[in-house]
Amino acid sequence: MNPTIGRYENGLKRPKMLFWIVFLLCLTVTTLWADQQRSRRILEKEYREYLRAQDGQSRVMEAAANRRVVLTALRSALPEEPGSDSPEGLIYGRIDQIKTRLKPDEMTIATLVKKGGELSLQYSLTFIDPGYCDLLNAVAYLRHSTTLFTPVNSLAVSQVEQNGRGGISFIIKGTVVLPEGSKP
Repeated sequence: MNPTIGRYENGLKRPKMLFWIVFLLCLTVTTLWADQQRSRRILEKEYREYLRAQDGQSRVMEAAANRRVVLTALRSALPEEPGSDSPEGLIYGRIDQIKTRLKPDEMTIATLVKKGGELSLQYSLTFIDPGYCDLLNAVAYLRHSTTLFTPVNSLAVSQVEQNGRGGISFIIKGTVVLPEGSKP
């Protein structure tokens, strides 16, 4: 090897080493700074979400307090049992109970009929594709009412087309009866 080139290479070893040390130091500092910035952005995002959640929580608490006030006002304005102040109210209340409990697909009711001091109302419930057990429970619920008589007059089964497919429809017809001498 040429002595001039050897001297030149020996003279460059120190600057080369310093260059690589400075380069690695800069790379490390830059990487740490980028990681710190990413962590800062994540924390800022989480803080904004925390503030939004806190605001939502205060709105929910306010709505719950308003709901309690409204429910208290409604309870004080309504009687203990809705519809208990008239025979018609009892019958319509029973119809509401049936609709709420059985959730028929369709429900029709006739007009109130007063015959010989007895008040009655005919209804028709249509169920499309119910389970057999659901149908039996519905009939049992209607037949074993303790407050008002709700006999089942008929039960019809028919085929219906639903969404391009065949199905089964059950129609329960009955009457809600308030016997003579019953007190509301």
